[in-house]
Amino acid sequence: MSIENATASKVYNLILSALRRGYDDGKLATKPHEYQKLLQKTKTSSNTSNIIEIVGGAKNFPRDPNEPHFARVDGCWFDFAITLKEANKTVEFLGFNFEIRFPEAMFVKFLRFDRNLPEHNNKERGLRFHIHPGHDDLMIHAPPMSPLEILQLFIYGLDIPDKLRQ
Repeated sequence: MSIENATASKVYNLILSALRRGYDDGKLATKPHEYQKLLQKTKTSSNTSNIIEIVGGAKNFPRDPNEPHFARVDGCWFDFAITLKEANKTVEFLGFNFEIRFPEAMFVKFLRFDRNLPEHNNKERGLRFHIHPGHDDLMIHAPPMSPLEILQLFIYGLDIPDKLRQ
């Protein structure tokens, strides 16, 4: 999964623009002045200098609402981490995870989209890209989506119904 004629900085700016647009459209409760501390772009500690990580909020597998995250106006909140490789004017998304948490009234507490790094053992199982629907041990194969598509889904989709079914 790659984007031609892009850099990690361009991807960072596209994410920042999507977040600002989400706030302007009344979907995000997290204010734009908080984005600079929540959205970080760093080179990884690996020997390869063209591997970059873009993190939005804190990696938060315990799902602690006190950890840094982006909040929607409906009470949902999310964070993400993207690992990418920059080479020859192309950005390749090596792996990522995006997780959205839902308000307590919802039956499903979270939804996570993962694309494991190439060396992960899920690749052998045909599950490199998968979704966790509310449980870390439950994985459903899914067609690949780009990080920008998932971010759009987290900002504009997955609406909480006014009336929940029993």
